[in-house]
Amino acid sequence: MEAETQAGEGGMTRSIAAGKARPLPARERLRMRIEHEVDTRSAGFGVWLLRLTRGRAARLWHRQALILTTRGRRTGRERTVPLQFFPDGDDLIVVAADSGLASPPGWYFNLMAAPQARVEVFGRTYQVNARELPEREADAFWRRVLGVAPDYARYSRRLGRRPALIRLAPGERGRL
Repeated sequence: MEAETQAGEGGMTRSIAAGKARPLPARERLRMRIEHEVDTRSAGFGVWLLRLTRGRAARLWHRQALILTTRGRRTGRERTVPLQFFPDGDDLIVVAADSGLASPPGWYFNLMAAPQARVEVFGRTYQVNARELPEREADAFWRRVLGVAPDYARYSRRLGRRPALIRLAPGERGRL
């Protein structure tokens, strides 16, 4: 049986595997909330730093990062976030982990509502079309993600499943 996650009473995240629900330990819930708050509150700084360094700042952590701009599905306003990416040919793969919270991040819902977006990578801006990877393809690519960024494993442990993987394919205005 595939594992899934649900929010329990008091916002406690539960991991459901093999038909048995088990709450995350209090320490892990606190760590997850702190990670989420730090990520959320530092997004503006991350965007500024990536733009300033044309993405080179992420290399300090042996990562590659992009700036994703989506259109808010409810407000219609532009929403911009920094994200780690994993190249796949001309495409970029991003992980909708949201620190392992039960619900994916807002940018995920924005892309599902309107899959056209803009990315800034290494100082260049491109239009992209987003689509969620099908389960089989995502499972195969997940091994590549963990090979580059093993810290993502804690998000799947928190969720009780693999987070969604999104393919950002260059639009009409050019390739990466």
